[in-house]
Amino acid sequence: MKKQIITEGEDKEFLMKAFKCSRMQVWKALHFQSQSDMARRIRTLAIKRGGALVGDFIPECETTFEEVEETMTQRWGNRVKLVYNRKNDEVKVYVDESLKRIEKPKGIPEFMNLQQEVEQMAQAL
Repeated sequence: MKKQIITEGEDKEFLMKAFKCSRMQVWKALHFQSQSDMARRIRTLAIKRGGALVGDFIPECETTFEEVEETMTQRWGNRVKLVYNRKNDEVKVYVDESLKRIEKPKGIPEFMNLQQEVEQMAQAL
């Protein structure tokens, strides 16, 4: 199943009115067929209203590996980054270079959930 956000019918109607757009534009945003600024805002609001993200998740970010430091850094634009430290399994989340969160995910599914949260946060900024 491809990644999409599942919402109720009345939520789709709300999104159409809130963004003054067509049903097709909402559908494309919720099915990640559109990557415009409005589509990102539609997805963010849909999640805030209780929509469920389902399907494959591949973070839309730039990923680099720092072998000497034993870290992986993922960046969503210039403002948001996630740094995973392989030595202690610690994950730090930064917004505008300010530390906002420290986590120690227990396994890959928990790490992927954190990635999704960070990506949604980046889209909301």
